[in-house]
Amino acid sequence: MTITGGSAGVGKTHLAVNLSLELVRRGRQVGLYHVPDCDSPVDCFIDVQHIIERPQQVDSDHDHQQVISRGYLGVDILSSETPLADWSTIDRETLAQFVNAMDVEEGYDDFLIDTSGMGPRELLACCLASPLVLLVVTPEKQSQAEAFALLRILQLNGFEGALRLLVNRVPYAVDAQDIQKTFNHEVSRHLGIEAGMPWYIVEDTAVPRSERYRQAFSAVFPDSDAAAGIVVIADDFDSIPEQAGPRVLAGWWERFIDRVKSPLHLPGNVLLEMQSLADSLDTAKGLHGVAVPKAAGSDSQQAG
Repeated sequence: MTITGGSAGVGKTHLAVNLSLELVRRGRQVGLYHVPDCDSPVDCFIDVQHIIERPQQVDSDHDHQQVISRGYLGVDILSSETPLADWSTIDRETLAQFVNAMDVEEGYDDFLIDTSGMGPRELLACCLASPLVLLVVTPEKQSQAEAFALLRILQLNGFEGALRLLVNRVPYAVDAQDIQKTFNHEVSRHLGIEAGMPWYIVEDTAVPRSERYRQAFSAVFPDSDAAAGIVVIADDFDSIPEQAGPRVLAGWWERFIDRVKSPLHLPGNVLLEMQSLADSLDTAKGLHGVAVPKAAGSDSQQAG
């Protein structure tokens, strides 16, 4: 599953860590991939264990491509020293060894991707390669508008996965229902994408309080409203057909590489060929320039 949003600061990393942790509590083996050098890496919120030694199956000439595997209360926190933007330049044999070193022998029950800090092309490739995308928005109108713009890009590039909307930091459940109803209606009407059963996490002081302890909020405040929302999501998780069966990392990363190398369709019949990351960042500003319908929700900033 890929956890993403149209803009930064909507709470993707908090949600990814706490959902992973809840799945581990249920006896699952969970891997969470993140970008380590982004503005808000996992390390900003929780104290992760030191690097877990794994048999590295890459050649000594490619030590810079080693997998970084750390742990948090049973969750494998994964990243790589080679930026995702450079993965498409690695030969297939080395890439296969690299991915194999990331996996566990019996395979992960659940493998989650946190897109925080990713470039536009890598973010889109993660979404297009995933059978399930969790799209995070907040009550802010800009968050919803940019999420719609992201879905527009995914639609232009043949998105076929399942989509779930999660409204984060919402004051009351009824507000989440209003946002979800309006957003899902516009997405279905303009893009022909069905978002499936929506989820929400209420605004909760347990989230910023847990940051002071450098722990996941569901770990230190298991009876909080935010933690209860994570439990509801986990309860629904296994009912999603796209999540059935173990995650085969090799197949997922192959799809990711294929998507990264494929031309990227943007609004206005623009076709973006495979370019350097810098060029892609300049051209893909269409992610935030797509005309979108008026989004529902509050203009106020939400904490947490």
